[in-house]
Amino acid sequence: MKKTLTTTALLLTLGFAGTAAADCTVGDPPVVPDGTSATEAEMVSAQQAIKAYVAETQEFLQCIEFESKGRPTGDATRRYNEASERMEKLASNFNKQLKVFKSR
Repeated sequence: MKKTLTTTALLLTLGFAGTAAADCTVGDPPVVPDGTSATEAEMVSAQQAIKAYVAETQEFLQCIEFESKGRPTGDATRRYNEASERMEKLASNFNKQLKVFKSR
């Protein structure tokens, strides 16, 4: 009985690990409107989309960390770094365009 429970628990764990690895995805970043011509509604909408994208990316980064725990690979590191950089550039670009928008 104990052996059956151990085997079942192991199979479930492996199944969840496979699912976690398959779920490590992140979508494309949203488009940042041009601060010189965007409306306030467009800027607010972009801000909300960017916040959602940042949250999605942070979940992706946590997934990558979990996926590579104990066995880091160059691919996992590359994916992590690319996602982090993309998120930082998006936030920086939005802040730049927001500053332009507010200066009009």
